Formats: sequence, structure tokens, C-alpha cells
Amino acid sequence: MSKPLLIYIVSDSIGETADHMVHAVLAQFPNIDAPEIKRFAYVDDEEKLCNVLNLAKEKDAIVITTLVSRELNTIGEEYSKKHHISYIDYMTRLISIIEKKMNVSAVHESGVGRRLDSDYFKRIEAIEFAVKYDDGKNFEHLEHADALIVGVSRTSKTPLSMYLANKGYKVANIPLVPEVPIPEPVFKNLKLKVFGLTASPDYIMNIRSERVRTLGFQSQIDYDSLRRIKEELIYAEEIFHKLNAIVINTEYKSIEESAFYIEKFLKNT
Repeated sequence: MSKPLLIYIVSDSIGETADHMVHAVLAQFPNIDAPEIKRFAYVDDEEKLCNVLNLAKEKDAIVITTLVSRELNTIGEEYSKKHHISYIDYMTRLISIIEKKMNVSAVHESGVGRRLDSDYFKRIEAIEFAVKYDDGKNFEHLEHADALIVGVSRTSKTPLSMYLANKGYKVANIPLVPEVPIPEPVFKNLKLKVFGLTASPDYIMNIRSERVRTLGFQSQIDYDSLRRIKEELIYAEEIFHKLNAIVINTEYKSIEESAFYIEKFLKNT
């Protein structure tokens, strides 16, 4: 019976980078028993590193590091050669290659990756905002939005809002329905950047008809009638004018194309 695989992850931060890499590699070995993985975080001096290395020697563990300190990496390499430990340094070689290729020096600073995670949390916050303000669910505190998207049904308001949210933009969207007036405070929010989505009546009718068919409605409903759609688009034009909206025709446009136009505007204002 083979010994169970034991892996030690050693990091001067929390060890997430190495952990992701290890699991990506282990996914290539679905038939081996689940290994034991231990994380040793905030290893930032020789004593802490040597304690882990001694334990790895005793337990015959594979040591995987993401240490940015040249001194600690040198200690780890020398110890592993002397005591025949399986030792993988994920950082040093790539840092060295980039330094030589770009003729720049790395900062060799621990925890830089964690600061980059602020972009991740910004995206999460934007996604939560987009969900909260999707489809006219909420009208309070719209001043916190980077953009407001308005348009009649099936002009891609929600997919566009979510796409932009994944890029870190807080976007609210409101459906334009003649029978459901937009609250007056929305019109008074003068600093709000508003984008109006539109398309031709026939284009919207085709999309709505397919939607009706997919949902399994048996009888004709007003939702996909050409007359109704034209009425909604006339109403939408009035709202666009009142909100001083930048109008985007989404007909046969991908979400990426429409998002590019909005993002370009947001960056330049």
C-alpha cells in the first residue's frame, strides 16, 4: 500500500496562489487518494521556514512555496538539496525571467497579490449592486450608480448591466412600461449617466415572439404585438429625452459591443 501524498504549502502571505495551483495539478490525477494539504501562512523569516522544512523532512512531504524573499528561497533550495526534500519554488524562476526580459527589478514585496484582490471585491460589490437594482427593483440611492440603463423589454438591459458589473461598474436598469411611471426622484438625479437602449419594432417583436413561444403561452398576448411595441418605443423616446439619455441601438449588437460604447463614455467623463 502506497503512502498517502502529503503537500506543504509555504507562503509569506496566506497561500492562496499556491493552493490554486496545487489543486489545478491534482485535478490531473483523479485516481489517487485525496492528498493531505497543509498551508503554512506568513512564513517570513528563516526560523519559521526551517521549522516547516524539518517537518517536511520528517513526514516526507512535498514542499511548495510562493515566497518572494530571495534569501528565504535560497535557504529553502539549499536545505532541500541537502536533505533530499521535494521542493518546488513557484516564484523565483518566473520573477527572474521577467526581470531579465523586461530589464526591470521586481519589488520582492509580500502580499502584493492580496492588494490586487481589491479589484475582485470591487467587482463583487458591483454585481451585488446590479442584482439589487435590476429591472426597476429599487429606486433608492441611485446616485451611487455609475450608470443607469433604461429601455423596453428585450433590449438586453439585464445582460448588459451584469456584463458591466463584472468589469466593476455599478449599473442599475429600469424597464420602460407606459403603465408603470418612473418615480420622480429619478428625473431629479441630474448627475446620473443614463443610457437608453432601443431597437426596431420588428426586431423586438421577433425576440418577444420567440420568448412567448419558449414560455409556452397558448394564446396571443399583447406583449409581442407590433402595435404594442411601437407604443412602448414612443414612450421610451419620451423618457430618453427627459433623462437626457445617450441612446444605443442594440439591434444585432453583441453585449460586448454595447458595453464597450458605455464603458468608453464612462471613462471619458
